[in-house]
Amino acid sequence: MEYIEIFTREGKPTGKIIEKHEKKQPGDYIKHVLIIMKTSDSPAPGNGEGKYVVQQRSLRARYYPGKWDMTGGGVRSGETPKEAAVRELSEELGIKVSPDDLELASEYIKDWDDGTGLLASI
Repeated sequence: MEYIEIFTREGKPTGKIIEKHEKKQPGDYIKHVLIIMKTSDSPAPGNGEGKYVVQQRSLRARYYPGKWDMTGGGVRSGETPKEAAVRELSEELGIKVSPDDLELASEYIKDWDDGTGLLASI
């Protein structure tokens, strides 16, 4: 079973850990990572367009089956967002990286209609 930690909208841990697909309560926020990778032959930022790595979601995926997307996923209980990004790249694409190879580009909060939300690290 996969477990996730619940946070407040402000990113403070609540001390609550639940099974990944367990129903969240209003005010519950989970951490998520989205990995945007440019190919090694892409120019530096500001020096033209680059090529990006995308993946097609599984046809059995719970959300958006078969759609093209950036790699990412939920941060498991006890993981940092960088550790989750390393794991997701390995699991989904077979790409091995070190946490030191990753750079935080942005963070955002997604509020869902049911009062829950997502704390995303890109």
